[in-house]
Amino acid sequence: MEHGSDVEDALRTQRRYYDLYAPHYLRAMPAHDVGPAVLELPDATAVVEEIRPSGAVLELACGSGVFTERLARRAETVTAVDASDAMLTRNRTEVARSNVGYVQADLFAWRPDRTYDLVFFGFWLSHVPPARFDAFWALVRSCVADDGRIAFVDEDDLGAHRDDVRVVDGVPLAPRPLPDGRTFDIVKLYWHPDDLTARLAGLGWQFDIRRLGNGFMYGIGTPTGPSA
Repeated sequence: MEHGSDVEDALRTQRRYYDLYAPHYLRAMPAHDVGPAVLELPDATAVVEEIRPSGAVLELACGSGVFTERLARRAETVTAVDASDAMLTRNRTEVARSNVGYVQADLFAWRPDRTYDLVFFGFWLSHVPPARFDAFWALVRSCVADDGRIAFVDEDDLGAHRDDVRVVDGVPLAPRPLPDGRTFDIVKLYWHPDDLTARLAGLGWQFDIRRLGNGFMYGIGTPTGPSA
């Protein structure tokens, strides 16, 4: 098993896992007793329909394109960012829309060159280590226009009951297998919607976060003040 001993090591291991897993993601889920639930595609479509994206959209940690394609149906443009070149390659192939542009970047180091009407991330927030949480939301604030919106989908605290999370050096880690049998530790933090709402309020956000199905949550919010 590959795992990290601190935040930087954990994030490197996580990036390596998703690079290797990109060809298989949501196609051939590895057999294992613990791990993530899967949001059905009709639910993903319903979430995006409710958000009603328009104008310029930024998708952080875009992955294989499940949400990218749906966002691009409505938005004027979508800028899709991911640290994994393999995920971006698959996204380009499967989405294949002219209004989508791609950026390969580490979200903990990247800075935008403009602001967006909507910032969206699907199944990313639970991979943000606690020590990077505030900094990540500072990045999000720099990405969204003062009158813009933020939306996300992720697993909620109910997902913790079907996973095997342990804390190593302050980082919550969960094992994820590849089809070839190798196992990697990834960062996995399961938030209760109420706790997350309160934490974000303290950082200058107003969010409505609710449970979605069995084990998921959906949040949409706005900044409570202008960007610094």
